[in-house]
Amino acid sequence: MIQRRSQAEFARRVWTGLLRSARLTCAVASVLALPVLAVAQDVTEPALKAAFIYNFAIFTTWPAGTVPPAGPLVMCVVGDAAVGDALEQMVKGRVIAGRTITVSMLPVAGPRRVCHAEYVSGVTAGQLAQIVASVRDAPVLTISDLNGFNSAGGIVQLFFENSRLRFSVQLESARRADLQISSKLLLLSKPK
Repeated sequence: MIQRRSQAEFARRVWTGLLRSARLTCAVASVLALPVLAVAQDVTEPALKAAFIYNFAIFTTWPAGTVPPAGPLVMCVVGDAAVGDALEQMVKGRVIAGRTITVSMLPVAGPRRVCHAEYVSGVTAGQLAQIVASVRDAPVLTISDLNGFNSAGGIVQLFFENSRLRFSVQLESARRADLQISSKLLLLSKPK
């Protein structure tokens, strides 16, 4: 009798855990899929990418002390003014982990500003290598839609698959940058 109860209790816990995990996965998928569903409603590609970038920041944890307690979370955009404008609109009035968000456009070459998340697009392979190298091992969430970005050391690569925007997370690059990417987000990552 006792053994049956423990088996039944074990089965109940397993099913409860699976259901909780499934609900969590669905919740995360719905948050990230909202912009994708909106594509049918004439959402622009820059707005869609901005929504993904914002969601990546929500599901990333930076090391303690990286973002000053009273300072903003700085999102930088290199090489794509349309995504920069869409990201500014996306984050206006929003906060992440109690911090306001600012968006800065950075030049392709020149001095690098402190960024917590950096989106790179529309640059050459050589420029991409320089940008990735400039933040290598720094706690910067790097994101790009350029082919080969993950192999170059970037963390999140955006790509289209079957007319849907997808992403691939290079976990080793995230670890090297001392960033923690939520397992909820990693469940939705697709290998590229």
